[in-house]
Amino acid sequence: MFNPIIPYILGPRHFEKLYQKRKDPWHYQTNPFETEKYERTLATLPEGVKKILEVGASEGVFTEMLLKKGLQVTGVDVSLTAIERARERLARYEDQIVLLAADITKNDVEGTFDLVLAAEVLYYLGGRDRLLHLRDTFREALREDGYLLLVHFYPNGKIIHDLFQEDGAFTLVSERIFPHPERDYLITLLLKTPGSRAGDQP
Repeated sequence: MFNPIIPYILGPRHFEKLYQKRKDPWHYQTNPFETEKYERTLATLPEGVKKILEVGASEGVFTEMLLKKGLQVTGVDVSLTAIERARERLARYEDQIVLLAADITKNDVEGTFDLVLAAEVLYYLGGRDRLLHLRDTFREALREDGYLLLVHFYPNGKIIHDLFQEDGAFTLVSERIFPHPERDYLITLLLKTPGSRAGDQP
């Protein structure tokens, strides 16, 4: 049985208030733990990936690391304040970046991507039904041989990562647990199963 990670959904209003209250609320720019996690996430990117959909782009700290590698990124976040700060940070990459203030659970993102990245965000978005809907959303947004890269704390994140493989929509490429004094985390790389479409069953 699927156990929700949190007992309620933290919606756009919660995150907007958080970003309005202070910049970089999770210390993405200064925390060595976040830096390590970012570097390991970058190292997991498959060869040949050019166009990325980043879910939960926040203020664009990791987004900038992707852009420095020459990648094309569409970054989505529910907080308009966070997206406005990301636009300021990333202004010099205007030819590589699209930033959208949107709720990914309710709004489709235009385009086809080589990889969808969801890091430390999916456990905020609800229980099984909502995540299954997102799985189909991500699958439809990807090219036929596209990838889904998931990064969440361990062990709870394993529940989410396994859910995205349940009906054969995605095939496991690699998965690794990284122990850390601050918080263990899991990086899972999935490949869109050839020919799969939303609603398919194995």
